[in-house]
Amino acid sequence: MNDSLVNLPSLMFTIATNGYDEIYKDYLASHQKYADQHGYKYIAFTKSPPQGISGTNSAWLKIAIILRALRKGYKNVFFIDADALIHDYTPPIESVFRTKKFIYMSVESSGNFNSGVIIVVNANQSINFFEKLIFRADIPNFFLPKSDRCLYENGHVVNLAKNNPIVEIISPKWNYNYNTVLPENEKEYVLHGRNSWHKKPRSRQKPFNLFEASLLRINQGPRYFLLKRLLKYYEREYRFK
Repeated sequence: MNDSLVNLPSLMFTIATNGYDEIYKDYLASHQKYADQHGYKYIAFTKSPPQGISGTNSAWLKIAIILRALRKGYKNVFFIDADALIHDYTPPIESVFRTKKFIYMSVESSGNFNSGVIIVVNANQSINFFEKLIFRADIPNFFLPKSDRCLYENGHVVNLAKNNPIVEIISPKWNYNYNTVLPENEKEYVLHGRNSWHKKPRSRQKPFNLFEASLLRINQGPRYFLLKRLLKYYEREYRFK
């Protein structure tokens, strides 16, 4: 860890725009309780900018916020999806830390990482990882190997994280959903999306092939610069430092 970077406590956050804060208010309450229990600063980003924010841009926004939080000097960063419930018996994030590992995620039954829970130690290596990731924001998932493609930013997370020596696979107990399997008699720490998928708003604008995906990105303008504008809005509204 680069000690010169770190001067703030651990940051835990979620993004719950477009009504997610009301749909999952009990889940967000579990986040706050967990953060209070372990001394983390918690922010639920629930406001939407005047121009609105899509589900895809909300997903990429978490990457921008993680990177900004690391640069600001937060000791560790813990992102968790709004539809993830944290149980009372969940240990602190520090319990998963390993030597020379800086990014922690669990994998689904497919073997791919699920970015609904990301734990990050502040270090030059993790900053470099998220810098590379944010520069992929304008590359459609269709350009990735088929085995890596997932919704939103998750495909690029999978592609960049697999076989990466700074990334540690943690127990599926930290991100238990319909695509994970736990050993018998083990309980999950984080229950992610179970019995709540039907509550989520659905996007009607979905590209069906590489041409449509590329055309959609061109029409929307560069996402990289949109994320910079969104980041300024959320920094101003929530004054996180």
